[in-house]
Amino acid sequence: MMNLPELLLAVLRDPNVAYLLFLIGIIGVTGEAYHPGTLLPGITGVVALVLALVAFTLLPVNWLGVLLVLVSVGLFLAEAHTPGVGLLGAGGIVVFLLGSLLLFVPFSSPFAVAALLTISPLLVVGGAIGMAAFFLLLIRASLNTRRLPAFTGPEALLGKEGVATSDLAPRGAVRVAGEDWTAIADAAPISQGEMIEVIGVEGVMLRVHRPHEWPRPTISTE
Repeated sequence: MMNLPELLLAVLRDPNVAYLLFLIGIIGVTGEAYHPGTLLPGITGVVALVLALVAFTLLPVNWLGVLLVLVSVGLFLAEAHTPGVGLLGAGGIVVFLLGSLLLFVPFSSPFAVAALLTISPLLVVGGAIGMAAFFLLLIRASLNTRRLPAFTGPEALLGKEGVATSDLAPRGAVRVAGEDWTAIADAAPISQGEMIEVIGVEGVMLRVHRPHEWPRPTISTE
C-alpha cells in the first residue's frame, strides 16, 4: 500500500493533472497580481505551480510547450489592455493550443512513448476557453473598473438614494449613506420621509428628486 507521498507522486505523474495544476497556478498568481490582498487566489496559484513543477520533473516535459503557454498568457494580457477582441487574443488562443499539445511531447522521445503522454483534447479545449475567458473577460473587467474616475466626498453620492429628513420645498435636509446633507428638490416638493435620489452636487448642497422623477417641461401659453 502506497503512503501519502507515493500516492501524491503517482497522481502528479498524470500529464492531465500536471497540466491542470499549471493552468490553475497561472490563473491564481495572475488573479492575485490584479487583485492584491485577496490572498486565496495567490496562495492557491503558488501551491498549484509548485505541484506542477514537481510534476514536470517526473514527466518528459517539452519546455518549448511551456514557453508557448507562457507567451500565450502575455498575448492574453496584452489583449486585455486593449479594447475589443483582436489579433492578440486570437493569437493567444492559437499559441496556447500549440503549447498545450507540445507540453508533454519532447522531441527526443519516441513517438509511441510520446503518444501515451498527450493531454486529453477535451482538457486542452476547456483550458483554452477558460484561459481566454479569464483574461479577456475578468481581467479586462478589472482593468476597466480601475480606469473609472474615483469620486470622493459629495461627488461619490451621485446616483445614491436616501430619505428626506425634513420637507424639501424646495430646500431641506436629507440623509444619504448614513450622513445628513442640506438639499434642494430639483423637481416637485418632497415631503419628510420620502425616498430621494441624488442627481447633482453644488458645493456642500445636494440636488435631489424622487427616484425616477424628472421636472415636467414648461409649456408656454404665449
